[in-house]
Amino acid sequence: MSSMDLHFPPWFPETRAIRVSAQIAIRVRALRAVAIALALARRRLEARRNNVEERSRPVPAEARNSIPRTTPGEMSFNLDFLRSAAVLLVVGFHFAKLFNWQFGRLRVTDIGLLGVMLFFVHTTLVLMFSLERQRARSTAPLFFPFMVRRCFRIYPLAILVVTFVYLFRIPSDLQFGRFDLLHQNSGNLMANLLLIQNVTLQKANPGPLWSLPLEIQMYLVLPALFLFASRSKSSWGVIVFWWSAVAMWYLAGFSTGMLPLSEGGIRSPVEALLKFTRFVPCFLPGVVAYKLWRRPRVLPGYLWPVFLLLCWAAFVLFSGNEPIQTGWFICFGIALGACLFRELRENFLARLVRRIARYSYGIYLLHYFAMWLGFVVCRSLNAALQIAIFTATIVTLPVILYHCVEAPFIAAGVKFSERLKPLPILTQARGHADKEAARICS
Repeated sequence: MSSMDLHFPPWFPETRAIRVSAQIAIRVRALRAVAIALALARRRLEARRNNVEERSRPVPAEARNSIPRTTPGEMSFNLDFLRSAAVLLVVGFHFAKLFNWQFGRLRVTDIGLLGVMLFFVHTTLVLMFSLERQRARSTAPLFFPFMVRRCFRIYPLAILVVTFVYLFRIPSDLQFGRFDLLHQNSGNLMANLLLIQNVTLQKANPGPLWSLPLEIQMYLVLPALFLFASRSKSSWGVIVFWWSAVAMWYLAGFSTGMLPLSEGGIRSPVEALLKFTRFVPCFLPGVVAYKLWRRPRVLPGYLWPVFLLLCWAAFVLFSGNEPIQTGWFICFGIALGACLFRELRENFLARLVRRIARYSYGIYLLHYFAMWLGFVVCRSLNAALQIAIFTATIVTLPVILYHCVEAPFIAAGVKFSERLKPLPILTQARGHADKEAARICS
């Protein structure tokens, strides 16, 4: 039809049909679509204004301790403290290993292992918040935009460090009392560049890279875990899921006689599966903490560092011959504790741990080089100069590389991932416009 009929109401005297040309009808539809888009934008602006006004209202003193915590993960001083504690535990362990410090019956390897497991809890929790924001901005699938952002976040600095160590032959294989040079072949180099050392059974170079393949592989299932947690009506669902994962791991190990696991080669596919998944219960507590995050806080924030210290003491005391399995329960306890303590107050210590947390990835990858430069290359200097060189290296290099490598690639990853998904307001407006046009034409 080249025209559309608009009729007067039947009660109008002397009703007659009015015929409108097709061009006018198209313009009317376009104007209606624009009006709908503007109305949606206005609603969103009003909602944001209402949220700002709600946040700016003073909270009664008697209610401050009972309100739910809604601080996003990336703005939490408590999580900054957790991440800072993790990286400092790793650096402290490697210091003890280099200088061959002994602490009686305490195994220094347990110190660094706990730091890595704290990283896993923290990473899972903050990435759950990242997925939450991603889903709020778009109805597009989560997986590909999320993986693009994480690859742009992890790989650039890791590739730079691996290449630097390889080209300049930096000794990065830390043994007790010394750094050894790892003679890399092409297979080992490619495994380190791609961060698949645990799949190809290659040695990490530099040593701290051993944990990055575990994170990359965790990213593959994290969007599914986020959907499971967000759709779970109760927090008990994710808690039971964690306990089920632990029970299934132990059941598979004891039923096949593979426990305790050997540190040597792989004897069977079951042993390979057990070794491949033995850090999974360290990641899952982050999902538990995400589900419990907005519950009311009951404990003062200044006890949060004390709680982490007690968790470390419990880990050292009970780790025995199975530190990884003991770490599962410590990670689970930390995830529950993170949802009980109120936020640390902003002061010098809180700002300091926020800086350490921001540059922690660079500190984690570069502290081997800083230790080697300060205490091996410069071992002929006095102790004060060695400490000064190490400190200057571990402070300046992560900061420089964060602003020159990490931050630009993070921004590039965000821009690239946004091209993979439509703008939600335009998609919603287009849907409303199509409905309105169909109603007009009917």
